[in-house]
Amino acid sequence: TQEARVYSLLTNLAGESVPVRLMLSPYDLTPTYRNVANKFNVKYYLNLVLVDEEERRYFKQQEIHLFRHEI
Repeated sequence: TQEARVYSLLTNLAGESVPVRLMLSPYDLTPTYRNVANKFNVKYYLNLVLVDEEERRYFKQQEIHLFRHEI
């Protein structure tokens, strides 16, 4: 697990969605692979931790799929 970025959001949007965009180009990532030689898989997960002004923590984990397109 690697901490990628820390953001500070000042908002008063109780119960609303806040979109977050994380640029992945600074990281050395490979595409998502499934069932490589019937031995392993490569998966990536985005772990999001939100901390409110009262120091309560909210957690969300989401699997992300990465694709490599031809250059």
